[in-house]
Amino acid sequence: MAIDFRSARSSSDVDWDDNELMAYNITVTAIPPQQFFPQGTDVPLTVTGLDPALATADSDVHVDADVSASTLRFLVNLRFVTTIMPDHEPSIDTFARDVLITAGFQQRRFGVLTAYQIPFCYDIDEVAQISICLKDFESKTLLLLQTNKTQMGPSNVEARMIAGAIAAYQFNNNNRQEMGLHPLDVMTMPCITMVGLRPTFYLVPVTKALSDAVISGQYPSDRTEVLKCEVASDYNGGMEAPEYRVVALQYYVAFRSLAKSHWERFLS
Repeated sequence: MAIDFRSARSSSDVDWDDNELMAYNITVTAIPPQQFFPQGTDVPLTVTGLDPALATADSDVHVDADVSASTLRFLVNLRFVTTIMPDHEPSIDTFARDVLITAGFQQRRFGVLTAYQIPFCYDIDEVAQISICLKDFESKTLLLLQTNKTQMGPSNVEARMIAGAIAAYQFNNNNRQEMGLHPLDVMTMPCITMVGLRPTFYLVPVTKALSDAVISGQYPSDRTEVLKCEVASDYNGGMEAPEYRVVALQYYVAFRSLAKSHWERFLS
């Protein structure tokens, strides 16, 4: 069944919402952390190599505080997004990028990029605008992080992130073909959304059938189920609260290992 895109947006930025998810037979299922993270999340930060002060220090920290330079940078960026410039989109993206770096996602062969555009294969030229993107030195896209903009609700952020995962699948396969490798029929893209300062973690399975359906505007017969896991915490607010922050950082570290197990399959 063809999908009517006559009312498609004129912007070159792919602006998906729940309507596109329904149109392409995509569902999002929330599952508990013990099911999402096989290795668990309840690991002390000291065991993971992170500075415990990341979870205990107040964001209203002084420049001469007795913390490491990287922890001070993290706390200063956190203060910017919570008190100084809470609605400033570049500050939110800077903090989200810093969280990935702090949690160990940036390695020798990887880079964490902001405001990254990935070509999107509609009939007209469009791009998926990604807030934060983890890339390897061969330009493959490994992980996406989408922050909420002031005009978007949580569901829109989720839909835009899924569109970005489809674009990353297409881009990665194009990259593989340019290197003389066979394109893959499926890639599970690790993704994160950050609404306010509360992250949610996703595994987005993108298949050739789904990608082809999006390109041609056809309803796919097979349903795509995206799995997500929210940070389980009884504390209000987000990473500005130390009690929530320690749990969220444990999730980031656990997701680093989980994400690696998926991106290694399309790096080879």
